[in-house]
Amino acid sequence: MDIKYKPHIAPSADRQLFNAKFSHDGNLLIAGSYQGDIRRFDLTTEEPTELSPIGGHHGWVQAIAVHPTENILISGDSWGKLQAHDYTQPEPAPIWSIEQAHDGWLRSIAFSNDGQWLATCGKDQVVRVFQTKNGKLQHELKGHDADVYHVSVRPLDNALVSADALGKVIHWDMKKKSPLREFDASETFLAHRLQDVGGVQCMIFSNDSGTLLVGGTRPKNGGTVQGIPIAIGFSWESTEQTFLRELGTTSDCYCEDLAFHPQGFLMAVTSGTPGTGKLQFIDLEKQDSEDPIFMLTNLSNCHSLDVHPDGKMIAVTTTVRGSNGNGRKVDADGNYLGNTSPIQLLVPDVPEQPPNS
Repeated sequence: MDIKYKPHIAPSADRQLFNAKFSHDGNLLIAGSYQGDIRRFDLTTEEPTELSPIGGHHGWVQAIAVHPTENILISGDSWGKLQAHDYTQPEPAPIWSIEQAHDGWLRSIAFSNDGQWLATCGKDQVVRVFQTKNGKLQHELKGHDADVYHVSVRPLDNALVSADALGKVIHWDMKKKSPLREFDASETFLAHRLQDVGGVQCMIFSNDSGTLLVGGTRPKNGGTVQGIPIAIGFSWESTEQTFLRELGTTSDCYCEDLAFHPQGFLMAVTSGTPGTGKLQFIDLEKQDSEDPIFMLTNLSNCHSLDVHPDGKMIAVTTTVRGSNGNGRKVDADGNYLGNTSPIQLLVPDVPEQPPNS
């Protein structure tokens, strides 16, 4: 498989961004920020044009999810607030909002396949399910013993799974509101002195729904975390581990996000120290090979990735190179420059064809 990608353009907000997702029609790129709002970029213009931000949050907007068919965005913040907006409106007002959907940090949101309900999770160790149209609580699922970092919905049958800071992954029985099965991703966790390190950072199902993949780190120590970024695959049928891939060295630290390309290969982004970041493509059919089929290493602290509905463009959220938050980087007047987050828009690197070919 010979496939390469190259940077196309890098829209940047005036602040740090956690993540970036394409709208279902591909017209907008939407990102949650560290400063309590949601940034929107119009991709129908010659260069991405930033629209007015969506406000209403109190803290970091780490969790966002875009409805699979409608113009609805669900967002959650580090204070536990959950909101729904029509992201196409010039000045979006909330369709509904819940001030404290979670007691503390709301970390992840996932839609059902038809978009009629959504699942959330957070610091309070609880998974909750809400109706999309009005935000009404449908289920409250308890079974984790640590912060719940991620929720995901299986494409084949709407099965709900959640993963936590200890590496426990739960498949939920929605009718009984209790754990049905567990997957063991504890390799992503380390108790180092007085610090809990690691946990499942991201989670995704394979295109055929037969494999559940999680990403994180194999922690070496706490403090300034060192660890080998890893992706682990589990058989959905048996819960047994079927795949393990190291995605770098100890300085590459975390696998922050996973996604499948329409062509079938797995994509992963990593974030390490100091300021390292990689995007790599992995052919799951070649488990005997440790080499990615493609890799970009000149990125900085990758946080998330998403694939455009056209199956070509990829968005990778990064951090501005050379800014490590300790006051070193200043402007001409000596003023400290805060971090920002360029969103790398990557496109296939296809050789140009001669005019008469």
